Amino acid sequence: MRNIIKLCILMTTFILLILGCSQSKIKYYSNPNVLTLQETSDSAEIGDYQLSIVDGKLILDAKNKEFEVSLPDNYSSIQSFHFSYDKRYLAYDVMVENGVKIFVVNLETGEKINLSETIGYQYDYDGYQSPFGIAWAPNKNLIALISGYNNSTRIDLYHLEMEIGKQAHAGSFIFLKDIYGVKWDSTGESIYYLVDSLEKENMYELYQTEIESNSYLLSGTVRVITELNEGGFNDWLNKEK
Repeated sequence: MRNIIKLCILMTTFILLILGCSQSKIKYYSNPNVLTLQETSDSAEIGDYQLSIVDGKLILDAKNKEFEVSLPDNYSSIQSFHFSYDKRYLAYDVMVENGVKIFVVNLETGEKINLSETIGYQYDYDGYQSPFGIAWAPNKNLIALISGYNNSTRIDLYHLEMEIGKQAHAGSFIFLKDIYGVKWDSTGESIYYLVDSLEKENMYELYQTEIESNSYLLSGTVRVITELNEGGFNDWLNKEK
């Protein structure tokens, strides 16, 4: 019996070591062009752009161009701005009366896409930790975002340069718990996201979804990488964006 107990302990320790190594070896993509706004701020600068909010419009002002983008009638503030890897697109999340809406602007044409409405139906989930609700891939104009509703959250994907008919937008399961953040790995082949544990209070699970995005946009294998306590949760959110 003692040998069986020892064997169980050794196996458990080995599994935990594997999980810990899996987490420590992940190389996340750190987008250098992410800006988190203060609630009271109506202007900011990111890259070559001066951003300001005037009379319910977002003004994007660069050296050679200027765009005006209307904001939702019931908006209260913008939480964060995120450039795509080639700075052709700008994503931002807007606080509205009942939650959050996520938009992308084409910086060459000024065209705006409401991803919260394009992918889903009136998605307004606001339980993530800003700026981790939005993540651009490191090498494509492909965005991952936390969306859905409270008690029905998911990761969605949208490729700005692929036909809609070739895209399956789901990047995760649908969770009845909160999703707190999403990140890409440095290769652009997987996304990682932090979710409340389904079984344990004050614990979290780090998920991975493999992403295929060459000819079609498809989600692959979904797996739990590791379990995190409150300290690990904070460490994950405090790592480079």
